[in-house]
Amino acid sequence: VSKKEMYSNPKAQAAVRMEWDRLRAKRCWSEDLVREWKSVAAEARLNETTVHVGRLCCICVEKGSELNANDTRRKFKGRVVFLGNNVKYQNWDYAVFQELSSCPATTEGSRSADCYGCLPGHDVMQADAEQAYIQAKLEGTPTWVEIPREEWPEEWVKAGMIRPVCPLHLALYGHPDSGGPWEAHCEAHLASVGFERIPDWHSTFWHPVHKLFLVVYVDDFKLSGPKDKLQVGWDLIGQLQPNAAKVLMRLLCGAINPLAGHITNWTHDWAHAFVQTSV
Repeated sequence: VSKKEMYSNPKAQAAVRMEWDRLRAKRCWSEDLVREWKSVAAEARLNETTVHVGRLCCICVEKGSELNANDTRRKFKGRVVFLGNNVKYQNWDYAVFQELSSCPATTEGSRSADCYGCLPGHDVMQADAEQAYIQAKLEGTPTWVEIPREEWPEEWVKAGMIRPVCPLHLALYGHPDSGGPWEAHCEAHLASVGFERIPDWHSTFWHPVHKLFLVVYVDDFKLSGPKDKLQVGWDLIGQLQPNAAKVLMRLLCGAINPLAGHITNWTHDWAHAFVQTSV
């Protein structure tokens, strides 16, 4: 949605406010350590060290906008991101990133999980992690962030600050190197609960005890295996804060009625997007 709607629509405002409050509660950055950027940059030049500075940006989207206005699945979602395309050093040169810190799963890995879930007595479930990236600390060059003027605390305004910046601690979405810390954090936890990384196949894991196949794509988890073991798998993954898992593979497991030509008995939130309607 536009910035005008984001700050005029009460529901959009609430979604945006919730996002800012959650990030502040997790101390994604430290507003109590605020400084003027010119002093941070001058200090880095004096000490011959490197620091980065970037801006935070708030965006808002309306999920399920095609649904009726009173449908509970139609809702606003706010997201505060780091503008990774405009990061600079203390001397105003643009920062360059290799962006090779993470390696998400391949399409083949995802399809293999689908296939494994189609075996008799098996199923496939999917869930996304709650605020995945900021579960991990940001590594590498110290990074300072500028907060949009409308989110400045009142004391900054009263102090007459010109370009206040705060140190960034967590791997916020949008930072070119945020994928690596999250991936390392995720893999470390999965290994601690018995998942083994499949050699030469990034972001795919096997649990030898429960016979579960897990694929991780950024912050999405796809888990397939025996139906009676799936919840066990989600309980093991639980520390990574996945949202409620949902059965994913109704389409491949007989939810399509080949005679009627439409989906039957599919309860996924977005089933309506696939249901064939008569003209």
